[in-house]
Amino acid sequence: MKSTLARTERALILSVAHEDGRNAVAALPTDLTASENPVALQAARLTSAMGSFNDNIAGNAARFQPDARTAANREAATNVMASPFQAFVAAGIAEGRAAAAANANALTVDPGNAPLRAQTRDRFTSMDTAGQAAFAQRASLEELAALMEAGRSYFANTPDPVWQIIEDQYVVKRHIARSGLQADFQRRPDPNNPVAFGPDEAAAQAASKEALNNLRTRSATVDAVRNTAQSIIDVVALATDLTRDDAYRLLTTGKTAA
Repeated sequence: MKSTLARTERALILSVAHEDGRNAVAALPTDLTASENPVALQAARLTSAMGSFNDNIAGNAARFQPDARTAANREAATNVMASPFQAFVAAGIAEGRAAAAANANALTVDPGNAPLRAQTRDRFTSMDTAGQAAFAQRASLEELAALMEAGRSYFANTPDPVWQIIEDQYVVKRHIARSGLQADFQRRPDPNNPVAFGPDEAAAQAASKEALNNLRTRSATVDAVRNTAQSIIDVVALATDLTRDDAYRLLTTGKTAA
């Protein structure tokens, strides 16, 4: 059995190759260790654990026959990987819950003009795809709320990309309305318009889109934690000659059987 640890600009990669031809790779994206990332501390701890586990696998392969090596690797997985893995996964779950709550809040539909919303939905369903896409780009917050209120399933014939535009526009415009961003961004006089005044809608839109991007980044972080954890389970399973289920149990309980 051989193991290698490599660092690239994008990830820390732990590879394990079994003498029977099987191999597994665990990758921890460097983005997860960035200071602004909500799982950074746990990712840094896991980074250190992956290095130690690699050293253990290499040392055990050099010192022991297969059966003793397997036992030693299981002990290393328990002592070196389990606690950092659990903390990392817990941080991912916490961020996932927070991101889901933030996303649900962003997509909440406030009460509005029921007759107008019904008319808006009727108009929208009568449009072709190009018309719906154009409408989604220019619709007011109340018009978008009419569509969001009915929900995705109500518009079965609307393509997913168009519905994504609707959701994005709704989140952006609702954020502006609820946060008062429009008041924070006022047009400034310049050589092209020395008497400019009033709200700077473009600046408010840009700030709100940044909030939307932050929501997406949070979801991407949760996905990265999930993928990393799954890859570590694969590596531990191979290094310890366990099934994925038993390797997961080892990492989360310190035991290989219930």
